[in-house]
Amino acid sequence: MCLPVAGSLPASKTHAKGRRWAFLPSADATSPSLGTLTIVQSKRDTVSYGIAREEGQVLFAKLTDTAEVYGVTCDRAGRPVKCNCKGYSFKATCKHVDTVEELKADGIL
Repeated sequence: MCLPVAGSLPASKTHAKGRRWAFLPSADATSPSLGTLTIVQSKRDTVSYGIAREEGQVLFAKLTDTAEVYGVTCDRAGRPVKCNCKGYSFKATCKHVDTVEELKADGIL
C-alpha cells in the first residue's frame, strides 16, 4: 500500500512562508511514473505534476492542459544541479530544485 507523504519547502524571495509539497506514490510498480506531486506556494500558485526519473534527471510533467515538462538534472551523487524551467534561468533556483532536494532528504528519491 502506497501512503502519501508531505513536507515543507524553504522560503524563497517571492514566497516567504507556507511553501509545501505533497506526494502520492504510484500504485502501479510497473509504471514509469513515481507518482503525483503537488507543490503549494500560495493560494494562487498550486501545481500538480507527474514525477519520473530518467537518465540523471527528475522529470516534472505538469498535469494541466499545457502538459509542460521540466527536467531537474542531478549530479552523480543525486544532488540537483540545474533545472530547465524559466524560474531557474532567472534566479539559479526554483521550486523544482527545492522539491527534489526535499524529496531526496526524505528518502523518496
